[in-house]
This record gives sequence, structure tokens and C-alpha cells, in this order.
Amino acid sequence: MISRGSVRFNCCESVLMKVNQARPLCGFSAPIMRIASNFGGGVGGWGSVCGAAGGANMVLGLVCGTEGNESPEEFINKREKQRALAQEFMKSFEARFGSVNCVNLVGVDFRTEEGKKRYREMSERGETRCGEYIDWSAARILDIIASCSK
Repeated sequence: MISRGSVRFNCCESVLMKVNQARPLCGFSAPIMRIASNFGGGVGGWGSVCGAAGGANMVLGLVCGTEGNESPEEFINKREKQRALAQEFMKSFEARFGSVNCVNLVGVDFRTEEGKKRYREMSERGETRCGEYIDWSAARILDIIASCSK
């Protein structure tokens, strides 16, 4: 995970930041970071979609997404292409790590104090793979978004 001073960014924020460092993202700004701030721990600590996978999909939206002012045909074509690329990413993430859900990847329930405490302890001992999920997701989505302009 990316840290700045004593601030430690979640997996979603970290993927966005890593990609933006490698390839500046049009529209990447404070509002995007505010949106991403609630996608750690599997969306608000719920344990669902891994924040790294969510961040990669946010990147995909920033690069290949619709804006709502396209012609109906262009809107549909962009959505279909974006969905195919998202599914390509999610399929490869799941194949690599066995799941796309945070609770399965990390093995703790962030909804409980015990789960949060266990995660902190695991992190301090270097027993989580969150950094690997972040690095892999950023690299993989950079490869995938290269096809958006084709």
C-alpha cells in the first residue's frame, strides 16, 4: 500500500495512484480519491470486491468509460467494450489469486473489531498479500487499458 507520512492509503486508492504515476489519468483528482476512499476492505470494510480490483476497474472507467453525452450507439459500444475489459481483468485476478473478494483473500472479517485487530496484527507481521494485489492489479490494468485507444 502507498503511504505518505503517517497516511496509509487503501488498496483501491493505491492502485489508482500507482497507475496515475505510470500513466497520468485524465480526470484523476480529489473527487476520485474521495470516491476510492470507501473501497478498501472490500467496499467499506464489507469484505466484498477487493479494493485493488475495484481500483483497477475505476481506472478502466476513467480511461474507457462513458460520459453520458455520446450518441446512443457510441454509448452502447463503449459500455460493451468496457464491460469486456472489466471481465477480462476480473477473470485474470480470480485466476491468479483464487477470489476477487477481500474476505476470501485476506481471511478476516473487517466488520468486526476482532477482524480489524487481526488484520492489523497480520499487516505488522507482513502476513498479508495486499501489496501484491495492488502491484499486480496496477500492472495488469495498465496492460488492459492500452487496448482502449485501439
